[in-house]
Amino acid sequence: MNAGTMEGSNYRYYRRMAWQVLRSRYAAEVAAETDAGVPTASARQRAARAVRGELRALMAELLTHAPVPAVIDFMTAARVWGPNGERLLEQVDLIGNLIESVEPTAPWPGPAPLEREAADDDANWSPWVEKWLAAFRLTGPAAVAVASPPETAPPGQVSKQRAWVPWAISAAAVVGSTVVVALTSRR
Repeated sequence: MNAGTMEGSNYRYYRRMAWQVLRSRYAAEVAAETDAGVPTASARQRAARAVRGELRALMAELLTHAPVPAVIDFMTAARVWGPNGERLLEQVDLIGNLIESVEPTAPWPGPAPLEREAADDDANWSPWVEKWLAAFRLTGPAAVAVASPPETAPPGQVSKQRAWVPWAISAAAVVGSTVVVALTSRR
């Protein structure tokens, strides 16, 4: 293997680990909530809220380091995420496929990913998502189709946008806080 291939393999390996730690923490939070008598849907929302910053930070990194076709595939498949990203945390294959596409160097120009602390703050997250969406749209017509607001999306793409854009904002909040907490609390 050449250095570039090894670097990419290592990069993806550590992102897979971060995703697994995040999902494990989420699952433990859901179990604790349901054991305490909280209904399952509410337990999932609370657990997702607990890992929101880490989830946002990880997703910001993945979405900025994945090639455009992989992001388009992800955004097309990732339509409903729940108020706090709880449904995203249950999409093992979807996130796994995105992770397998990422490279250490961003393949297209966009905003730098947010660190966990910044991603956890809605005042930072929402503007970052807007910048990311604007930069992503500049990559071509296919990106415009999946990342434009409903009123500017091409015909047939409106329903995807109405479902995805709100998720991007909520998922970004979730991702940022979870990975750091999970990585630091793992024994």
